[in-house]
Amino acid sequence: MLPEQDIALLRALQSGAMVDLQITTPTAPKRARTHYIGMDIPNAMMFAVPQSAKWAALRDLLLPDNTMVVRYVLEGDNGTVIAFKVKVLRLMHTPLSMVITSFPQLVQSQGLRTEKRGQLGISVEAMIDDEQQLPAIIVDMSSKGCRLAIAEKHQSTPFELNKALTLRYKLEGESVNIISKVKNHTSDKVYRYYGLQFEQTQSAVTAMLERYSLFYE
Repeated sequence: MLPEQDIALLRALQSGAMVDLQITTPTAPKRARTHYIGMDIPNAMMFAVPQSAKWAALRDLLLPDNTMVVRYVLEGDNGTVIAFKVKVLRLMHTPLSMVITSFPQLVQSQGLRTEKRGQLGISVEAMIDDEQQLPAIIVDMSSKGCRLAIAEKHQSTPFELNKALTLRYKLEGESVNIISKVKNHTSDKVYRYYGLQFEQTQSAVTAMLERYSLFYE
């Protein structure tokens, strides 16, 4: 069962609201907009399948167990994008055309901003000059940089600003490195937080975003 705060985000989606669907295909994902019908907590969610020509090919993709990412915006002072992943359970044609999906196991949210950042939680190793290897967590991330958290107990003094920092993590069983630069840092009683800027375009960054963030497009 989802945490209560995630259930609240789902409940805030009103019946009839427009949502963005990203449907998995063997090649590139297909995108479409439709309206939300409702949900049966914690069993299923329901979305309309229009009878328009645009949806003719998409209906063939709504097969049982196929994956969809659902995104929608909750209006507010700044607006919040909500995203979750579900699987198709059944496509119905009568008495109305709709797709029934599984209930999400994870809900992600983020405020609207120029550069989208997915709320993550990826364990990595942080290294300076391949010597100081510290366990760390990527808290959020975009294609240009990330926010890194390191427990105070693992680090007596903070990294210097503008210092080159390598992040190492496991992808498909292999070690992958991301090169970054320390731009700022803050701390609380438990963690030191670093704002990192990635060095240009790195395939490892794209691979990480595609795997872990529902907001990456």
